[in-house]
Amino acid sequence: MRMPGAIRSLFSSHLKKTHRFLASLKLAIPLLVITVVVTIIGSLFPDPEIFKTWWYISLLGALGLSLLMITLLHIPSLSRRRGRNALIGVVMVHTAILILIAGAMYGGLSGFRYKVRAIEGEMTIVPGLSFVIYLDELLIEEYPKETFAHLNLERLPKKTQDSRISLYRSGELLARVVAAPGAPARVEGVTILPAIADTGWFFELIVTDPQGREQTIPVRPWAPPLIKIGSTEIMAHTLQEAGTHSAQVFTIADEQMKVLGTVGEGQTLNIDNHTISLGAFKRYTGMAVYYRPQMPVLVLGCLLMIAGMVGHFYYRYRDESSGDKDHAGTI
Repeated sequence: MRMPGAIRSLFSSHLKKTHRFLASLKLAIPLLVITVVVTIIGSLFPDPEIFKTWWYISLLGALGLSLLMITLLHIPSLSRRRGRNALIGVVMVHTAILILIAGAMYGGLSGFRYKVRAIEGEMTIVPGLSFVIYLDELLIEEYPKETFAHLNLERLPKKTQDSRISLYRSGELLARVVAAPGAPARVEGVTILPAIADTGWFFELIVTDPQGREQTIPVRPWAPPLIKIGSTEIMAHTLQEAGTHSAQVFTIADEQMKVLGTVGEGQTLNIDNHTISLGAFKRYTGMAVYYRPQMPVLVLGCLLMIAGMVGHFYYRYRDESSGDKDHAGTI
């Protein structure tokens, strides 16, 4: 007959110890410090995937649970010491922090951020996106070189850099937008932001073998392929001279680059009985595509925190002023 009571007592004792541990500043402060340090380090990386990891989400959850326990445990004592009005501000601030933590967890679980490169006339598929991105045209106008002769214009913002984009879902047109660096396009909560400096030319090489068979090889500047022509391995990069499109073909021999020739409009190159000519020449631009559903929650948390802090200090000052007057009246 004593076992059920003993079990309940043991369970109640462990429950109280767990509650005191979760509501202890000895747990909350280290959790807060670790969370802040990890968040700062993660923010330094270009692709902060750390915010989507299970252990970071668990860290936020543990911090939120500890803060909730602390709030519930200390509400009665705060009410007795500072009064009901000051308590409202404290509760609002703690609730705001919980909302911020919940928003960060929500964003980590459901948000995403990708860096892609879109090529004129081609579809770009982004994981997790319900539509595809089609870059209709990339309009770029650069400043004249003589305007900033002492600067590297390739690293500076362009005079004009407009990406005309069509968005398709299930084969049907969803929207047409124009995006530029500093002026992103937003569709269904998804932000599309072109890069400032990550622009250039994508091109194709057409290789014709001795039997007359053609092979089209795409050359992406951010990942140039190693192309085998007969017994020779070649690579290629773009050349921009007087507004004409051309590509320089080279090989690596004895750990040194050896130029084999140039292909362009009406200009071909013969290597090992294979003819190389220039195919399509298109612009490309880098893009950041991201979805941050937590932003309204974070804004709400910040506003609530500001209101709570203002209310707390206002009522605390008012209560202290009232106490001083009452004390003066009794002298």
